[in-house]
Order: sequence, then C-alpha cells, then structure tokens
Amino acid sequence: MDKKVILQRLGVILAYPLAYAYVRFVFDFNDSFTVDPSSGYGYFLINLAYPVFALLFILVNELIRRGRREPGITDKETFFWYAMTFLSGLTAAFGPALELSVFAMHLCAVYSVLISNGILLGGKTSGFIPADLIHGFYVKSFAGFPNFVTDWKCFKRPDPVEGEVRAPRKNPVGLIIFIPVMLVLLIIAVSLMASIDEDIGMFFSNLFSNLENYLNELKIYEIIPRVIFAIPVCFYLYGLMSRSAKSDGEREKRVGAKLGKFIGKGKTVSATIVYIAAGVFVALYALFFIKRLAYMLGGFVGDVPEGMLVSHYAREGFFELVGIMAVNMCVYIAVILFGKTDTNGRFSVPAKILVTLLMAESIIFAVIAMSKLGLYYSIYGYTPKRILAMWATLALGFAASMTIATVHRGKPHFRAGVIFTSISYIAICVLSGVLVAIGA
Repeated sequence: MDKKVILQRLGVILAYPLAYAYVRFVFDFNDSFTVDPSSGYGYFLINLAYPVFALLFILVNELIRRGRREPGITDKETFFWYAMTFLSGLTAAFGPALELSVFAMHLCAVYSVLISNGILLGGKTSGFIPADLIHGFYVKSFAGFPNFVTDWKCFKRPDPVEGEVRAPRKNPVGLIIFIPVMLVLLIIAVSLMASIDEDIGMFFSNLFSNLENYLNELKIYEIIPRVIFAIPVCFYLYGLMSRSAKSDGEREKRVGAKLGKFIGKGKTVSATIVYIAAGVFVALYALFFIKRLAYMLGGFVGDVPEGMLVSHYAREGFFELVGIMAVNMCVYIAVILFGKTDTNGRFSVPAKILVTLLMAESIIFAVIAMSKLGLYYSIYGYTPKRILAMWATLALGFAASMTIATVHRGKPHFRAGVIFTSISYIAICVLSGVLVAIGA
C-alpha cells in the first residue's frame, strides 16, 4: 500500500481521539494528570495534560500533512513552532499564569499548522501574523469542516487493474444490524435460563451488578458528554489541518498581496502632520522626564521619598509606565499605516529621528519600570504576577529596540520580536517554576 495512503488513513483515524483528548485534557483537567518532582522543597506540580495534548496535536498534524502534500523535509521554522507549542503546554502548570500559557499553546498550535504547510499570508512570519491567526482559527478550520467526511474516501479500495478479479465487497450494513439482533437474542436466552436455574440467575445478577459498579467508577455520566462534544471539535481540528495541508499557498499569497495594497492605500497623511503628531509625544515625554527625573530614578539606588512606603513607591507608576510603552508602539503602528513614505517605502530622515526618539524614550521607561519592579522584588520576594510583569516590560523594551533597527535599516524585524517574545515567555515560566520548586 502507498505510504501516503497509510498516513492519510492514520490522520483520519486519530482525528477523533485527538479531539477527545482536547476535551478531556484542556476542558476537563484534574489533578490526576500531574506529577510532583519537587522532592519536598516546594509545591511544584507539572501538569501533563497540556504537553500530552500538544504532542498528540503535532503528531496528527504531521500525519495529515505528509499524507496530503508532496514529501519534504520539515523545516527549522516548523520545528521551532512545534517546540513552542509543546513548551507552552508544558509551562501551563508552573508558569506565572495558567490561562496565558494555555492561550499561548493555542496560538502556537494553529500557527504551527499554517507554517508547516507554508501558507502564511506574508510567506513567512511577518506583520501579517494577526491576519494569519484569524485565517487559521476561523477560515481554514470552519471551511474545512466537511473534510472529515470527504477524506474518508482514502479507505476506498483503488480501482482494479486490468484483468484483476476481486472478491465482492462486504456490506457493513449487515454487520451493523446483525450485532444488535444477536445481543437482543442473547439477553432473551439468558433471561429464560435464569428463570429456570437459580444458580445461573444469581451468576448473571452478580455479573450485571459488578458491571454497574464498574461503569459508575468510570463515571460514564461524565464520559458521554465529552464523547458528544468531541464530535464538533474533531471536525474543527481536522478541518484546520486537512484544509491547510491541501492548500498550495497561492490563495494566501493573493490575500497577502491585497492586504499589502490596502495598507499602502492608507498612507495618505502628509509628512508634516506625522512629524507634528510624533513630535508632540516626544516633547511630552521629555517634559515628563525633566519634571519627574529624581523621583523615577530612586528605584536604582533604593532612595524612597520621605514618608512613603517602599511598596507604595515601587508600585506607583509601574503599570502606567508599561501602558505608555504600549501606547508608543501603537503610535508607531499608526505612523507606518497612515504616514506617507518615499518611493522605496522608507521613512524620511525627520521621521526616523522622531521614531527613534520615541522608542528610546520607551526603552528608558522600560528601564525605570524594571528598577521599580526590582526594588519591590528585592524586598517582598517572588510572586507570579511580579515575574509576569517583568516579562511584559522586557518584551516591550525589546520591541522598542527592534523598531529602531527597523526604521534605520529599512528591514522589518517583526520576526525577531515574535521569536524573542515566545522564547522569553518560556524562559520566564521556567524561572517561575524553579522559584516555586525551591520555595522562593
């Protein structure tokens, strides 16, 4: 039998078990899927449910992909996003935020399907990543709903070659009818024998009683809803993988080109207005620095204003500083979406200077925010929220530095930002787990 046909069949067969695992592991998690490697040094449970599902997801996607596409070597980007999917699931238990890790696992899983099949709108990881995720979560998956039914044709026997004589195909309908009929007749026969012989009646009474107890221990009342709910999940997951595997990427290229043209048409705001708008932000932050410089730099030397608690000083303004950094990134996005550029799509010198100053101020905000967080951490110790805040500040600071590189080099560094954000999140989760394990 052709190897591709075998892989196609395995993909179809494993689609429903994958969906059931999703419903069981992700939506119906309990402590039975955890192990404790902490050896008494701290409360440190590793949740096996999410990484197990991630591995199953990767396996089924590879089976479907290799069964529906031309054979080829899995590239390093696909391996990277498979690893991110698995690690995001692995960090769900010991990371600083369970919900964020599970959400990240979903994003990485869908993105890994798209990138493994080479159907990204930008051809690679780019600024179109939000559109790529929407494309995967909604377009490919829901449009691929019928694929779980139509792809069962891979079990159909190939047409016979000339001169080949085959045995007639067995009719499965007969088997479907035969088994229930025989079960009904067996029950009738057992009932009749039990009414004649008391020992036989007692035997079957004990047998069915034990069977009832076994089914109660299995919690069949919980299994049945999962079995039913796993059906639409199966159609969704298989639809995403199958439709992506059957795509040649041409449609995605056309959509990406149209999005590029649409964004280009929005660049109608004159350079003067862009300079004034960006300059207002730059000047505003400069005045803010001058007025609050001594107060904000206190975190570096532990100099807290008189009469103020350290905890209050460390918290005050931290989230506002992080919010300002996020606003600055939105300002930059608005500039590149609406501001006019030259014929090569590059920024003018004044625009480069203003964006550089704006992002440099964001980096300064990140450093100040980290100093406040470091002061708070040094006194009050570890909590998941504090380490998560540290990661968000670091990610925004890195994004600001990549923006400066993009403006001056004329080459987008979005991929570097995405990779850094993903890897740094995994690293911060591992650090969080270590701190919990040692009882920090």
